[in-house]
Amino acid sequence: MEKDILASYIDHAVLDPQFTVEQLEEKIMIGVNYGCKSVCVNPSAIDIAKECIYGSKTLLCVVCDFPFGSSTTESKVLQAQSIIKKGDVFEIDMVMNYGLLKSQQYDAVIHEITMISVLCHQHHVGLKVIVETDALTKEEIKAAVECCIQGEADYIKTSTGYFKSEHLEGASPDVIRLIVETAQGRIKVKGSGCVRTRERLIELIELGIDRAGVGCSSTAKILGISHD
Repeated sequence: MEKDILASYIDHAVLDPQFTVEQLEEKIMIGVNYGCKSVCVNPSAIDIAKECIYGSKTLLCVVCDFPFGSSTTESKVLQAQSIIKKGDVFEIDMVMNYGLLKSQQYDAVIHEITMISVLCHQHHVGLKVIVETDALTKEEIKAAVECCIQGEADYIKTSTGYFKSEHLEGASPDVIRLIVETAQGRIKVKGSGCVRTRERLIELIELGIDRAGVGCSSTAKILGISHD
């Protein structure tokens, strides 16, 4: 698979909160120089990212209520509004309140997603919902898919990359297969978490993902590999 095709699947994530301005610029430019679909940044880095992507084909993705998703719906809406107001935002990746999902409070989860999706779509901004699959059982992952669909999100996304556990699989083939089979084409799928090699990215694409979240340390490794 050609590198430009692989790059078109990648949201190049630059989310480490300890990065300096200089480091942010350096890391964001990796995604820009490789022609990734987007760079994904924290809200405070929007202006830096906009300068870095200016004149390129790489778009801007911004996280909302990252990485825990446990703020109130009202505060999530306010943050999304603030992000959109900055302009030139292609997509927002919002973290779902997966504690509520695990409590089977599906109406509350759907309501929150709907509030954000309506706001995003009014401004022609896409919405991905991060459901943190490593915190969920298989049945809870299926429920998360349905909540994202009913909330009219554009994508369901597996992981933040910041969840702590003794066992992390992120966007494993088994998890992606479960989501794709449950979604049945009703929502797009973004695999994120533990996507660190070209082989894994291609495997997930073949399983049906529409986008992949790749950490800034892995993008060059994936796209810099020469191949026949």
